[in-house]
Amino acid sequence: MKSFLPVLCLLAASATAAPRADIRDVPVTREGSTLLLDGKPWKAVGANVYWLGLDENVTPASGEPYYAPLKASYPTKGRTTEIMAVVKAMGGTAIRAHTLGVSTGNPLSLVPAPGQVNKQAFEPIDWAVWQAREYGLRLLIPLTDNFDYYHGGKYNFLRWAGFNLTQTKDSTNPLVMQFYTNETIVGAFKDYIRTLITHVNPYTNLSYADDPTIFAYETGNELCGPVWGDMNVPARWVREIGGFVKQLAPKKLIVDGTYGVNKTHLSVEEVDIFSDHYYPVSIGKLRADVDLVNSVNKTYFAGEYTWVKSAPAATDADLASWFKVLEQSPAVIGDALWSLFGHNVPDCKTFVEHSDGLTLQYVNPAHATQIQLIRQHFMKASQELSIAANAPLPQVPCPASTSGTETGTRRNR
Repeated sequence: MKSFLPVLCLLAASATAAPRADIRDVPVTREGSTLLLDGKPWKAVGANVYWLGLDENVTPASGEPYYAPLKASYPTKGRTTEIMAVVKAMGGTAIRAHTLGVSTGNPLSLVPAPGQVNKQAFEPIDWAVWQAREYGLRLLIPLTDNFDYYHGGKYNFLRWAGFNLTQTKDSTNPLVMQFYTNETIVGAFKDYIRTLITHVNPYTNLSYADDPTIFAYETGNELCGPVWGDMNVPARWVREIGGFVKQLAPKKLIVDGTYGVNKTHLSVEEVDIFSDHYYPVSIGKLRADVDLVNSVNKTYFAGEYTWVKSAPAATDADLASWFKVLEQSPAVIGDALWSLFGHNVPDCKTFVEHSDGLTLQYVNPAHATQIQLIRQHFMKASQELSIAANAPLPQVPCPASTSGTETGTRRNR
């Protein structure tokens, strides 16, 4: 009988223990200057993968949707799944993804024109949200863009309201402030947000409002007024948009999408997370931003930064010392490098390239040193675990599994 005791104990324990909830169904919450997941401190570390909902870098196969004037196409499902596996293998916990939320103004967009909804555009967004969920990753999603990019932004709403403005000719025109102050435009933007957030994803049977995979919505990407970097985004607008999102999705966190920390926004109750971008990385700027946010007991996220080492004269920090400050600042709840790409799946031999010189590609030998350093940072920030500088990188098969079971990434239940 003695040899059966361990088995009996196991059976008794399994019979009395309450079943553990699927951690994917637990929302990320904020408590002061800390984010929590399942009652434990949580960090959102990972990458910007801006192309998940709509891409500009790949000409698709003949017959697939393509808008040549803006080089817009939908990414293949294989590309999306692979990038989830890559972020997980790197030790990441989150992805910031512009085109999962910013999709206006061209025929492949979610809203090509006022009053139109392109249901086909939901497919790559739905797939990306589901795959993030399968890999145990969380998503931070901007809702519009300061620029007149292929995927859309504030200029679409301005033009739809009769202000014939373009970024190329009119970025310094005071009329760009109409995006924030014109009631008709603000109403149209809120209608767009409602269309997006209330959509039910057929892969998960959850609306975006209810799916904890999306832990935060950002009011926009690098928002400002007529002068570049002026942070001229009215606090009233931030409060209204943040409040509207929380009305639709009470458990979502709100990121202030102003390009920089605007002191007049620190008292906006609806904002949970403040953010800034760093080109090049700067310890001085980072510390100043964090000190401001910490003074009001809220959280800070380094939303974009270059992983390419700058010349010493251009920065006061190299990447390693930059990561150290991020890791040691209690109010910093995460960061996202700019920007991550993978293979041109189903072609698993060719990497996708972007034109800005900041394209990071996992297992690309040219990026090996930076990948190792970034992985050490992600692992330390997300799991408080140090790994050796020369530790072998986990392999990520191409094509990757859609079930989130690769490289030790089986989802928690």
